[in-house]
Amino acid sequence: MKQYRYQIATISVLCLLILSSSCGSKTQTVKKEQAGSDTPPSISGAKPENLVKLTSKEVTELKIQTLPVTISFQKFSLAAPGVVFPAPNHISIISTPIDGRISKISIQEGQAVRMGQELFSIESLEFGNMVSEFLQAVSEETFQTSRLQRLEQLVEQTISSKSELDRARSDFQRAKTTVIAAVSKLKAIGVPDKEITAFKTAESIDPTLKIHSPISGIMDQRSVELGQSVNALQMLARVLDISHVLVRGYVSPEDARFISAGDSVKISRRINDVSELNAVVTSINPGLDENNRSVVVNILLPSVGGWPKPGENLRLSIVTSSPVEVITVPIEALTYEGNDPIVFVQQSETTFEKRKVDVQEFRNKTAVVKSGLEKNEKLAVTQVFSLKALSRFDKIAEE
Repeated sequence: MKQYRYQIATISVLCLLILSSSCGSKTQTVKKEQAGSDTPPSISGAKPENLVKLTSKEVTELKIQTLPVTISFQKFSLAAPGVVFPAPNHISIISTPIDGRISKISIQEGQAVRMGQELFSIESLEFGNMVSEFLQAVSEETFQTSRLQRLEQLVEQTISSKSELDRARSDFQRAKTTVIAAVSKLKAIGVPDKEITAFKTAESIDPTLKIHSPISGIMDQRSVELGQSVNALQMLARVLDISHVLVRGYVSPEDARFISAGDSVKISRRINDVSELNAVVTSINPGLDENNRSVVVNILLPSVGGWPKPGENLRLSIVTSSPVEVITVPIEALTYEGNDPIVFVQQSETTFEKRKVDVQEFRNKTAVVKSGLEKNEKLAVTQVFSLKALSRFDKIAEE
């Protein structure tokens, strides 16, 4: 029995010696591998698990292209829908200033009109009374002018007193003011000076008010018929001058902060169309549009060949730039791990660092990076998915 125990003890000692030698050799092998590895991660500041190391064969096969990180003012092209409206001062609502009846319609819808051309005639008792008041005021002014001149001569000859002359001057000023008021009433309802002068020599009073066009253009709408009774300020028609139009673009509040007056705009139809108009942003509304909760960008421009027309839907491409210098990277350089955007930064010819970045927004196939990159660092812009796969393979191999 003793001899058997001695044999067991001897075998146990031999096993311990074998295990110790094998473990020691493995430790020495690991140390040798670490001693023969590339540049330590501490030099680049990257964690070992974020480094992707390529063999010479992988470097040759993948042929990874890189681009340096730059910081600059970036130009962006913002796409936005647009709607055409009549331009300010190029649209006129024609309305009647007094009550009356439509006695004549001179222009129909779609016809061109000139500034000052007669559009409608309205028979109005109110207008006849205004002309009568004007003629009475003119007559009174003529009488008071003659009386004042006669009294001035009599005072010079000491035939009349100065008080009578002062009274005559007061009556003359009152008559003159009455004429001015009567003329102002006629002008307020659109009677031109030429017609007002003609009233003085007319043999009778014509109670017909002529409505003229204040601008040149095309009659776009007509809302009354011949013989129809109308009330003061009622709309009769609309005249459009389409030589200039107003395009309103609707952009999101996030995009609007990049846009400023003077930015260039390319305008095209919503459907595929090769023709474009070049314009600039005229102004930007300070608040949001209540209907679509968008910021309205106003663009005034002359039409070309009658295009664009009011009411038409357009496509806008607004070229703007970032308000401050930013870092932008191509979309091709970006990938994701879960919800985190990552890029691969070249540390050496065979080593790439997988790095998480903070992307602020995307513009024109580029990503604006808020943090995570430094100027002149080199990014992999090709074989990004291969690098991502290799990083996962290295992680699995370590486990």
